[in-house]
Amino acid sequence: MLKIKVMKQTRFILVMLTMLSFVLSEAQGGIGGYFSKFRPSKKWSVGLQISPTHLNGDADDAKIGLSGGAHIKYSVSQSFGLKLSGDIGTLKGGRIESDFSGNRKDGRWGNTSVVQQSESDFSGNTGNQAPTDDSYVFTNNFKDLNLTAVYTLGNISFLRPLRKLQLFTFFGVGTIWSDVKGNFENDDAAELQLDAANYYRTWGDTYFEPVDANGNVITRADFDADNSIIANANTYYKGRNLTIPFGFGVKRNFGRWLDLGIEWRSHWTRSDALDGFSFPLWRNRYSDFYTLLGIQASVKLGTKGEKEHYDWLNPMETIYADIDTAISIARRLEPLGKDSDGDGVSDYYDTEDSTECDKVYANGKAMDSDNDGINDCNDLQPFSICDDVDENGVAKDSDGDGVPDCIDEEPNSATDALVNVRGVAANNGACCDCENVALPTIIFDNNSSRISPASYGVLYAVAEKMKSCPGLAISATGYTVNKSGEQLAYKRATSIIDHLEANYGIERSRISTGYSTGTGVEYSRRRIDLGQVNE
Repeated sequence: MLKIKVMKQTRFILVMLTMLSFVLSEAQGGIGGYFSKFRPSKKWSVGLQISPTHLNGDADDAKIGLSGGAHIKYSVSQSFGLKLSGDIGTLKGGRIESDFSGNRKDGRWGNTSVVQQSESDFSGNTGNQAPTDDSYVFTNNFKDLNLTAVYTLGNISFLRPLRKLQLFTFFGVGTIWSDVKGNFENDDAAELQLDAANYYRTWGDTYFEPVDANGNVITRADFDADNSIIANANTYYKGRNLTIPFGFGVKRNFGRWLDLGIEWRSHWTRSDALDGFSFPLWRNRYSDFYTLLGIQASVKLGTKGEKEHYDWLNPMETIYADIDTAISIARRLEPLGKDSDGDGVSDYYDTEDSTECDKVYANGKAMDSDNDGINDCNDLQPFSICDDVDENGVAKDSDGDGVPDCIDEEPNSATDALVNVRGVAANNGACCDCENVALPTIIFDNNSSRISPASYGVLYAVAEKMKSCPGLAISATGYTVNKSGEQLAYKRATSIIDHLEANYGIERSRISTGYSTGTGVEYSRRRIDLGQVNE
């Protein structure tokens, strides 16, 4: 017996430790950390309960008892918690003038007109006897302790705000300390004597205590010696048993500090002695159940700064709040990402959010590199040195000599006149004077080696002069400040040579090329100066 008790106690302790370790591991995992909006939050609650009690056992005329107790709960998260509770109270009931086949004499159920039927006496023997007139009542003064895992059903909602009313369910393990006293009475003394005698002969005095008319206990030895007259019979049981509590409840939030609720809790008990009626009859139950319907009041506890309690926080609300924040931020950032004119500058910073140009400054304003009033995207000469330009951004040249008006010292030169870089007509002397020849400058577009149509007339005049002077050799000199500029200057000079050869038959050998770096550059590196080569 001692070994069995030790094994039961060890098993009970292991179950309790397993549940506790689970909760502690969850708590260390920081479940609440995912919901930063609700931190810090209260996790503890303590309270009291008062409960009507009901026993479902072998003495099936159950009465309503009463119990009171206390509880403490730790909420691991918004949905899970661990609750320790204890109660002290009474379980009451009995069997009213019934035979052991289930017929009752109070008319509540069974056939009271039956006189002859199969029944059993205390010894478990069955016979064709009349119903007994015995009555049995008991009282169990109990104490219990329970550890349960609680799951809250009402605080996770996807479509509505958290309500003030919650449902919860629980399951756990516990123990009950019972102190049971029962009593048999029978209107028929002879029948009571017969039943007690049969019981004694078969089962001994375990859980059974017959007394005589004076209230003295009749021992088995006394009974066997003189067949003492039994006036009454008591049953008794005192012990501790494992229980499995389970149930559900509802509670309501009454502000930051108080919860009120109702809890239905049933206990499966590993015992058939909670009603003191543990006789091995054919209809006897092997395990008793007792139930508590408790009214509870709980106070929510927390440290300074903890306003809300975990039990009343919907984890979905913080997710929705984060989504709302993200949407709000996205709306604020929307102008940063919107670019109505597609120039690469968001409308938030774009001072010209409807420009047609893709070449813009950092503020979205269209570029005008030469400040001539024509945007670079429409400017054929985006780096013109003149402010007086046409609608295409090309510097105006009134006399068509290839020199823009803004630097042309003779803006009305004769048509096809040879001019120098300042637009001054060259004095070539007589028809056949080939010794002192003044040659013009050819202007190219920025980063281009293509000859502008405006320079065709100038090159025509150069070709005519070279035809008139077969011995005239000229040079084409470009200007640069770096290696890439050297290549561009060379390409421009080559373009002039190709043009004179292809259109006027001027030999390439009569034209030499070269470039100058830095010095002598008066206003632009986009020009090629033509000059006479003195042999």
